[in-house]
Amino acid sequence: MYKILVLLSLCLLHQAKAQAPIGPIGSFIRTNAVGHPVIHEKVTWIFDPDVSLKRRRQFIELHGDKGEKLIERLGLGIDGRNEERLALQRQRDEGHLGGLNAYQP
Repeated sequence: MYKILVLLSLCLLHQAKAQAPIGPIGSFIRTNAVGHPVIHEKVTWIFDPDVSLKRRRQFIELHGDKGEKLIERLGLGIDGRNEERLALQRQRDEGHLGGLNAYQP
């Protein structure tokens, strides 16, 4: 039993030394010259170049060519008073060119 406790304590001591801080010079070299181990991990990404064309068509159908429907919906809010706000915006923009007066005399 004594031998097992000694062996276990030696293993724990070895692990503690392996995880000990490396000091300011060691950390400087690690961060500036070598880099953290996370930087050197290899990552693979599943990439489909054709999915953008499908999603572009879907976005245009749902939100308009430049997202004008999306911008209008965001401006109406989500609190259930969107119809009231839409009526006020339409009343405000009546007679304007795209909401601007700059081109009218």
